[in-house]
Amino acid sequence: MGLLGRVMDGVIERLDKLIDDKAVNYRRVIQQGLEIKGNWQTREIFLFGSPLTPAPEVLEETDGKHKNFCWGDTSENSRLTALAILLWFLDEREAYDYLDAFLNDFVSRLPRHDFEQNFGYEFWRNRIISKRKRGNMHPDHDGYYLGDDDADDGDDDGGD
Repeated sequence: MGLLGRVMDGVIERLDKLIDDKAVNYRRVIQQGLEIKGNWQTREIFLFGSPLTPAPEVLEETDGKHKNFCWGDTSENSRLTALAILLWFLDEREAYDYLDAFLNDFVSRLPRHDFEQNFGYEFWRNRIISKRKRGNMHPDHDGYYLGDDDADDGDDDGGD
């Protein structure tokens, strides 16, 4: 086996590990919910007790300048935090598909201080999928999910 073959084997091995890690993380989130903790002073996020590091996709979006996580608003830094969390257990396509809704429904609502929560990701995702199928998602406003669970679930005839 030549040098190129050894390099390709190493790349494939690393990709397999990455894919396996995401699969393990995904199963964990589905089975247990997303166990998340934030330290406001240090701007650190922990998922299942381990520190979250920005994924390469997050670093690409910030030209490698991403320093701290942020939450409690819809700022660009909070958006990058949402992306980093989603990329921890989802592939890039699915993470971007849910990014704006996840930012608005979860990351922007986190308290702007230390916190520890368990987010029911599977329930939330199923609700998003259901709303998309029913046409209740509003893709305008940069794809943000608008509204809440109880908003306008009945018929709207323009009257009371």
